[in-house]
Amino acid sequence: MPRLSLIVPFQCDSQALENTLLSVLEVRSCDDELIIVHRGQYQDPYGLGGDEATVVETASAATLAQQLNTAVEQATGEVIQVVLPGTVLEPDWCNDALGAFDQMDIDLIALGVDDAKSGQVHYGFESDSLPQRSFSTEAGKIAGPLLAGTMIRRSAIECLGGWNTKIPSDLIDFEMSLLVKVLGLHVGVVQDALVHCSEPRSMVLSHYELGRSIGQLACAFSEASELDISDSTITVEPLVKRLGQLASGLVSPKLAAQRLGWVLGVRDRCWVKPITSRIEKAYQAFTQLHESWEQEPSVLANPGISTPDRQSTRKAA
Repeated sequence: MPRLSLIVPFQCDSQALENTLLSVLEVRSCDDELIIVHRGQYQDPYGLGGDEATVVETASAATLAQQLNTAVEQATGEVIQVVLPGTVLEPDWCNDALGAFDQMDIDLIALGVDDAKSGQVHYGFESDSLPQRSFSTEAGKIAGPLLAGTMIRRSAIECLGGWNTKIPSDLIDFEMSLLVKVLGLHVGVVQDALVHCSEPRSMVLSHYELGRSIGQLACAFSEASELDISDSTITVEPLVKRLGQLASGLVSPKLAAQRLGWVLGVRDRCWVKPITSRIEKAYQAFTQLHESWEQEPSVLANPGISTPDRQSTRKAA
């Protein structure tokens, strides 16, 4: 069984995909599993399918979440890493992370994502800002990783039910961070291991649609966090605060559109029932998984790994 399964989802940019595949082939271990998942556009010009990689084709209309979930079903590695097209990996980028999975009670790990355009390194979504969507440059303050920096136990992503296929692809990593926080899962951060992104992740939603969808998630998770699952809660700020920001005239048109979307989305309960069901199913699956782990001996923490400070703790099954 391979230790690590690298999933590369192809959607549109052939050059970005080729650059990433070249990077992966140069630095990966011979034991690492490479899975290329596409929607019918990838012709495998270099004949990677077979010995070098597993090439999986999905329906032409498959979303990014559906592509990733299909690839997870094919994966055999203990740990899954998402490698988005346009990403370049460093040699030995995964050593500390894989060591942490061996030595610590960690469900997923965030790698720093070095954005070539902004020059900043983002580790994930800022925990203190939830349910607002804000990127964090501080490793110790995240709720969960960006999609491009995600390493997760295969058992964990299976317990979570995969990435959410019912929401816009732009937000599947943010939704997973909310899910991770509500469930009280353990996130580690490898600060010295970076993935370099030369291509920005394509965004489909308008600023208004983005704000509305984030508001809908905030509504759903704020209600679902009242379940007796963990000590974590997600609280929606008073609408009057957002309305006051809109009326101040001090925001850009794009930000105003996003905040208006939030104001309307946070009152929309259409995602409450499916999100609540998703959380309950994941909690049941993790309960069964953790019961099997209780028989394993405790180990010392890896000094090269940090875990974000949390008020939440995983409740005993």
